[in-house]
Amino acid sequence: MPIEAGVLAKALAGLKELDSSASPVEVALGRIVDAAQSVFGVTGTGLLLLDENQVLRYVASSDETGRVLEVAQEQAGIGPCIDAVLLDSVVRVRDVATDPRYGAIAPTVVPHGVRAVLGVPVRVGGSSIGSINAYSDAPRDWDETEVEALQAFDALIEIVVATALLSEQRAAVIDQLQHALDNRVTIERAVGIVMHREHLDAVGAFNRLRAESRATRRKVVDVAREVIAAVSPRVDTSR
Repeated sequence: MPIEAGVLAKALAGLKELDSSASPVEVALGRIVDAAQSVFGVTGTGLLLLDENQVLRYVASSDETGRVLEVAQEQAGIGPCIDAVLLDSVVRVRDVATDPRYGAIAPTVVPHGVRAVLGVPVRVGGSSIGSINAYSDAPRDWDETEVEALQAFDALIEIVVATALLSEQRAAVIDQLQHALDNRVTIERAVGIVMHREHLDAVGAFNRLRAESRATRRKVVDVAREVIAAVSPRVDTSR
């Protein structure tokens, strides 16, 4: 459904003060997610950010249905929100029930009212560290005005998160995100190596790392370091 420019502008104007560190970051992020839900008129909206184990976690959601989507994606290792982050691109899903990419999560999320999903990556420091998404309980063709509107809310989220990180604001979500950022470059490099070695896309390569992490009960970043070490030139210390 096309979004009127005036409606979007009014919602964004109401959030203009959120680019400061005056408000607790969780409150600021929650207000952005709620405003997005009111503009889109969808079943729900949510914001997911990577945690220290590189798992997407909801930090703000307009309803509990988002939690079902979060858990289903974590367990299956696939989903539109995961794709938005790992592929660093906008993901549009008209109907989860019929989209072949998400057959593994459809039986879980469709009965709970997740049919159409729109996801936009959240970036900090040039890396995708989360996604903001909107979802509907009916099939939906997302148009360009909806994509642009969600990107506008995404821009506010990036400002709030970057401001909190720079000001070293003490908040659980910022601590979680700082851990994820500290290891993001290492994991992205390992994903690239696995993609080349096993002819996989970014999602498949990351799931290889994640599977090894679970099997060996190690952190994903530790598995990533091992992958990188296996292909890095060995330094001759005998001289």
